[in-house]
Amino acid sequence: MERLKTFARAVALLTLLAWCVSFSWAGQGQSQSQKPPTKTPPAKPAVSRERDPFAPLIQTGETGGRLNLPPGIAGLQVSTLQLQGMVKTPEGMVAVVSNPQDRVYFLHDGDHLYDGVVEKIALDQITFQQESKDAFGRTVQREVTKRLYPIAGDEQ
Repeated sequence: MERLKTFARAVALLTLLAWCVSFSWAGQGQSQSQKPPTKTPPAKPAVSRERDPFAPLIQTGETGGRLNLPPGIAGLQVSTLQLQGMVKTPEGMVAVVSNPQDRVYFLHDGDHLYDGVVEKIALDQITFQQESKDAFGRTVQREVTKRLYPIAGDEQ
């Protein structure tokens, strides 16, 4: 049994060696009598026209792919915002929101976000006009309201 294992290993090693030698000879592709080729730039790989069947047809930020969002308020997404509080100022209401990275932003009426616009800020809620795409790639607008709920025991 031991001799059979040794024989099989030897055959496998010789087969691998023969394949490597034939592959290196085929890669050279020229005989010794030919002159060496001139330097040419490497060939560009062929462009594949086939689509990945597992890639989604419509790219969105929520499908696992990361978006390169602009910095500041312009990079905020309506679906990921958390409403932290409201402040009444002489110029109007200001909403205090945070993003998933726990950065705090102050929003005013009319501020443009990555996928929407601040429509109205009230004492206990903020309303956005969000733009998204449906399954066919058409732009769909919807109104999103985020409410601020009081904590039990807080005075109003």
